Amino acid sequence: MERTRLIAAAPVRSASEAWQVLTDLLSDTLERSSSVSAGSVAATLANLNGLGPALIAGGHLESKGLVLVDEGLHVTIRVLTADAALDVEENLNPVPGGVSATDGWTIYFPPAGPLDKTLNSAVKNSPHLSTAEPPATAPAQRSEQRNRSLIDIDALRGLGN
Repeated sequence: MERTRLIAAAPVRSASEAWQVLTDLLSDTLERSSSVSAGSVAATLANLNGLGPALIAGGHLESKGLVLVDEGLHVTIRVLTADAALDVEENLNPVPGGVSATDGWTIYFPPAGPLDKTLNSAVKNSPHLSTAEPPATAPAQRSEQRNRSLIDIDALRGLGN
């Protein structure tokens, strides 16, 4: 499921506040899944608490944004500043598809120019953070997840007999 979310930064909110909104959106989306433990997303992003706001303030998340990828989930989150931030219509609700997230989720960060070395160092030890180019689409869900349903089709077929 491919989605885009926009978050307003300065002058609507500070870079630190925008980073917290971004962190909350990612946490609320992924932690709806039973495969992602509560608090784990924020803990992963805590390594970037000083760097995240710097990426926002420097405009590094404006054009490409960061990309959350998991099985069946591909979300681009862009953080806008200046006039664009004043016009943005935010949707900060959890992204649909997060309930089926796995522990294999990854957040891809775009190139950050002068912050590249610091960003690479901050994400290198995390299995969930990357500075590599994100995949163009979400990986397909595993077949057992696709076949899992709240409705037992076989039981419904037996109702007519």
